[in-house]
Amino acid sequence: MNTDCVSVPRTVAASFYDGQLARPQAVELQIGAGGVVLLSPCLQRRYDWNDARMSERLQHAPRLIRFSDGTYCEVADQQGLDAALTAAGYRESLVARSQRRWSHVLLAMGLLMAAILSLYRWGLPAAAEAAARRVPPSVESGIGTRATAIVEQQFGPSRLAQPQRDRVQRLFDSIAPHDEHRFALVLRDGGPVGANAFALPGGTVVVTDQMVELAPDDAALQGVLAHEIGHVENRHLMRQIISGTVVGVVVTLIAGDVSGVMAALPAALANLSYSRDMEREADAYAVQLLKRKGIGVEAFADLLQRLQTAHGQVDAAGWARYLQTHPAPEDRIAAIRAAR
Repeated sequence: MNTDCVSVPRTVAASFYDGQLARPQAVELQIGAGGVVLLSPCLQRRYDWNDARMSERLQHAPRLIRFSDGTYCEVADQQGLDAALTAAGYRESLVARSQRRWSHVLLAMGLLMAAILSLYRWGLPAAAEAAARRVPPSVESGIGTRATAIVEQQFGPSRLAQPQRDRVQRLFDSIAPHDEHRFALVLRDGGPVGANAFALPGGTVVVTDQMVELAPDDAALQGVLAHEIGHVENRHLMRQIISGTVVGVVVTLIAGDVSGVMAALPAALANLSYSRDMEREADAYAVQLLKRKGIGVEAFADLLQRLQTAHGQVDAAGWARYLQTHPAPEDRIAAIRAAR
């Protein structure tokens, strides 16, 4: 409140509530630069502006002047009160004045929407990544065990011959890191899903028979396996789950209770997809891992090209699922080949 200017007090009618009687008392308010004086035939009180708090102006509702002793006045004469306050040097806050101007309200709404979108685009992923990195390995392993059980219910047993399964296992063991994750390979019949591969929290990598059969050689299959290992190492699915449920998941993970995450797992697995940034991270990890193992990356790029070609074939709709959950295949293929 600005009360620097000295003026003659102005009077306005009001209803005074003393906190003891249910019925209000009719009073006159003398509003001046120094404060408010309440006058009636049987009442006279004075309050400094430091002891008074003015409610914001609304279009039709009466304004309230609350006092430090718990009493308050209700003023119905908006115009009279405005004139008295102006004469006393009172000036509302910028927020209160802006609320009555459409241009300011629209600007505030625009800024709020921009802040929300920025938080969703950059803030939430960053927070999810930070939270996922702090999930204890034992908790992540428990989530992965439950996720594996869900997947095994949805896919039939592998139909590959034992020598083929042993070959894929050897390829996986040859590139899987030895770190905090307990990497494990699960082979399943993809059925209508077709050629696909995906990673689960804790280190389990699921590969369908159709993906194994589609890979022209060991190097191509190792590229797919390395890519999925990259998703595990970067905790991409954990980040997706945390982003989807935010506060509740973070709290339960910190507390060591994974029940909230378990409830969200089926939906997360049913809609398994990653952002372009996550795909680039997994591809970059795969390229580096293959290079460390002395494996060429061209075969991996060729396999992605075959999947992209199959996407346009009527009898290969299942193969397209792998591309649908791994966006921008042209960019990925180009980036992998450029890393040779």
